[in-house]
Amino acid sequence: MAKVNFYLKEPTGKSETLIYLFFHYKGARLKYSTGETILPKFWNEENQRASISLKGSSEINGLIDRIEEGIKKIYREGLTYGKDITNVYLKEKLDEELNDTGKAVKTFFDYFNEFTEVQKSFKTYRTIQKYNTLKSHLLQFQSKKVYNLSFEKIDIRFNELFTAFCITDLNLVNNSIAKYIKTLKTFLHWATDRGYNKSLSFVKFKAKERDADIIYLTEDELFTLYNKDLSKNIALDKVRDTFCFGCFTGLRYSDITRVTKENVKGGEINFISEKTTEKLSIPLNEYSEAILKKYNYSLPVISNQKTNEHLKELGKLAELDEPIMITRFKGAEEIQVTKPKYEFIGTHTARRTFVTLSLEKGMRPEIVMSITGHKEYNTFKKYIKITNKVKNIDMKRIWNKESSLLAVI
Repeated sequence: MAKVNFYLKEPTGKSETLIYLFFHYKGARLKYSTGETILPKFWNEENQRASISLKGSSEINGLIDRIEEGIKKIYREGLTYGKDITNVYLKEKLDEELNDTGKAVKTFFDYFNEFTEVQKSFKTYRTIQKYNTLKSHLLQFQSKKVYNLSFEKIDIRFNELFTAFCITDLNLVNNSIAKYIKTLKTFLHWATDRGYNKSLSFVKFKAKERDADIIYLTEDELFTLYNKDLSKNIALDKVRDTFCFGCFTGLRYSDITRVTKENVKGGEINFISEKTTEKLSIPLNEYSEAILKKYNYSLPVISNQKTNEHLKELGKLAELDEPIMITRFKGAEEIQVTKPKYEFIGTHTARRTFVTLSLEKGMRPEIVMSITGHKEYNTFKKYIKITNKVKNIDMKRIWNKESSLLAVI
């Protein structure tokens, strides 16, 4: 069985030394200089790569990955086509791959970078951020678990190891892990469609998410916040108005930041959603319209992070302090956290509040979805599970004493 290793020429020296490839096959050994040098103190003997603490380590490791993938590819093809595999044959082919043709063997992360660059043309900034975060997690996994990633190694064992790494090393909960697995599968499908990936083990990866606890404001809480006198704190007043605007329209915070007077015509906000690139038409009500007019149709938005900080302060001022318990799962561990409600309020709470209160007031789900831009019912239905109030309202509306059905009976 062929085996690849990388060693330093002078592993105990004080100056830079060459990195060598040693390729063992059929009782023979090829020694091949990578042409790259490194100080021994920056060499990680365990994973045979440059330490991430070294500036430029990604370039060195990228070259090493290319050489490893290259020699494996050359050896496999040699066996497949019945070549006389010798050191001379391997060296010539590897030189050809890396130098003579100017064509370097691409690594797993080279393909991932290509995927990300292609997606930038039609995916949102937040989606690209998600791809970059996944790449960062994969690089950490590769370094800490000494698991040099390639398409061939993305198998069931990888899925188990990476999931365990996300739980124990990255401290991620199951829903977050599921999202990263889904993102990885999206990349692998892309790579498979283009002939880069031949292994289909990834299609068996499971990435089921549990319904997360949804935090929203009740109608009383919303109007308590909306009517709170904040004339002595202009900064909080602006954050409150921007947040309430989201509660009255269902807009994502990223879209609220883009509302202008030109977007508002005929009592509606019309523009393309930043996240989904879908065209949205959101009818204004008296509350959302009043907020827009207060700021001459230019809402005083600040960064998402700062807004979230101020919202917790606002919630505390408005005494939105009902104890709330949320449940998350990390592996088999159930984690329950109880805090005052204001601790859980963020910009995302506004959109959830709009959906929940609209349903409670009797707005049909398909109308709410057309306003919020939800395309898939499975994504939207989590809101319907939030409260029994919707069921109670409809039960009374359909089965009260004045029901025509009961009157006939």
